[in-house]
Amino acid sequence: MRIVFFGTPDFGVPSLRKLATAFDVALVVTRPDRPVGRGGRLTAPPVAVVARDLDLDLFQPPNPNQPHAVDAIGSYGPDAVVCVAYGRILGAALRRLASPGILNAHPSLLPAYRGASPIQIALLQGAGETGVTLIRLVRALDAGPIVAAERTRIDSDETAADLHARLADLTADLLIRVLPAWAAGEMAEQPQDEAKASLTRPLERADAELDLRQTARDLYNRWRAFQPWPGARVQAGDTVCGLHVVSVTDQRLDPGEARLIGNQLMLGCGTGALAIRAIQPAGRKRMDAAAFARGYQRLLAEPWGRPYPKPGPQLIK
Repeated sequence: MRIVFFGTPDFGVPSLRKLATAFDVALVVTRPDRPVGRGGRLTAPPVAVVARDLDLDLFQPPNPNQPHAVDAIGSYGPDAVVCVAYGRILGAALRRLASPGILNAHPSLLPAYRGASPIQIALLQGAGETGVTLIRLVRALDAGPIVAAERTRIDSDETAADLHARLADLTADLLIRVLPAWAAGEMAEQPQDEAKASLTRPLERADAELDLRQTARDLYNRWRAFQPWPGARVQAGDTVCGLHVVSVTDQRLDPGEARLIGNQLMLGCGTGALAIRAIQPAGRKRMDAAAFARGYQRLLAEPWGRPYPKPGPQLIK
């Protein structure tokens, strides 16, 4: 079976590798190289790096929906087209390149958590499970009929980085199992229940700000949802501090009260407290809590989290 694969970030890498071992991946389509870092060094997407490593044909059009791009992709005569986190809407002409359409992977149990940040929002809401859903791509965002889904439990201390890696592997395994039968027209598709649909938005840097009036459990979920980006940070006097190694404790402190207990910095919340073992003041390197308390002792007398962050746009609707 000849496959055209669309994908860009590292989430698509396990799928590309496994598909390339099982089928004929005739072409990999990914986003163009882009400037990264302070120096603006032009950097290839992870999927492009792997495609070159596997010696696969690679195409990086600025817009794959342009007629010349569609013609170039269609010239490979794919039996199936697979999309895993490509990062751009694929139009009707591309969806017609193979008779089954495009098989698209989404890291949630659709119709829940459509959109840009399904992994993060599942963790933010304290969900106990999530999964991967394969759908046939349609015009509406993540709204196509369901081909297959795989569930997985979310561990209580799992971060977005951890879950991202697990779901990427789960996606690859599910694609290998499902793709042949779907491409042959042997799998029934189920429409999504629109009444149960929810939509997530892209994350912003401001989402990292913690409101210490919330419960420690809710703030811990926010911390693990936003690892590695945008992270979690709190205002401590005149210093913004990023929180790195965090857990929940039932220590009783006033919201915004900071106290070093043992080797942990306890930070009071609306209910309970966050226990912080590693912290990073703005412009400085990450340090353990005891070193922070020695170097920034004056901040322990300040109320943290003031002024309270202004509510941002809803993360899910």
